[in-house]
Amino acid sequence: MIRFDNVVKRFDGREVLSGVSFTVAKGEVLALVGPSGTGKSVTLKHLVGLLSPSEGSVWLEETEISAARGKTLEAIRARIGYLFQGGALLGWLTVGENVALPLRERTNLSDDEIDRRVADALAAVELSDAADRYPAEISGGMQKRAGLARVLVRQCDVVLYDEPTSGLDPVTAATINRLIRKLNKERGVTSIVVTHDLQSALLFADRILMLKNGHVVELSAPAEFVRSSNPDVREFLAAQFITPDLLEKKL
Repeated sequence: MIRFDNVVKRFDGREVLSGVSFTVAKGEVLALVGPSGTGKSVTLKHLVGLLSPSEGSVWLEETEISAARGKTLEAIRARIGYLFQGGALLGWLTVGENVALPLRERTNLSDDEIDRRVADALAAVELSDAADRYPAEISGGMQKRAGLARVLVRQCDVVLYDEPTSGLDPVTAATINRLIRKLNKERGVTSIVVTHDLQSALLFADRILMLKNGHVVELSAPAEFVRSSNPDVREFLAAQFITPDLLEKKL
C-alpha cells in the first residue's frame, strides 16, 4: 500500500535520509524507531507531501505522492490522518467541537451526520464523556486521544503517529498503544508509528523498522528484531534494557 523507493532527502547539503526503501502492507502496523535526529519524522512528512525527496519516490498504492500536486495531492491527504506529538487541539473549542472541525471545514455533511461521526470517533478512543469539556480541562493523555478521534472522524485508511506516547505516564501510554492496535484490528487502518518507546513498539507493531543516520538498519517482526545480530540494533535494545526473554514474558 505504501512504498518508499530509494528515498534521499537533503537539507542545505546535509543528507537526512540516505536511500531509504521499504513497503507497508494494507492493514499493517509499522513502528519506526531509532535515535533522535535520524530521519523518522522526516519520513512521515514525505507521506503527506509536506516534504519531497531529493531523490527517489514515495507511493500510496499506484499514486506517486512525491510527484502529486493540486487535487491529486488533496485526495491523497484526505486518505491519510496525521497525529502530531501534541494533541494540537484548539483551546477555545470543546473536545467534541475539535473532533468535528475537519468535517465542518472540509465537507458538506449534515449536522446530524457530523454529530454521529463525532460520537463514533469519541467512542472509539473511549472519550464519549469528554465531548463537552475543553482541552485545558482534560489530561495530556486524553488530549492525545481526542487528537486521534479528530483523525478518525475523517475515516482515513492510513494513520501516521508522531511520538503518540511522548510525555505520558506508563499507564496512559499503554492505553494509547492499545488503541493503536484496536483501531488496526477493528477498522483495518494501516499505521506507521514513530516512537522512542521500543517496549511498546514490540507489542503493537507487526514489524519494526529502525533508522540510523538516515539508513534502514533493520526491518523485521518484533520477535526477530530483539534477536537481531546487527550491532546498531543490539545497542538500541540494550539502552532500553530489552532482551528476547523480556519480549517472551510480555507476549
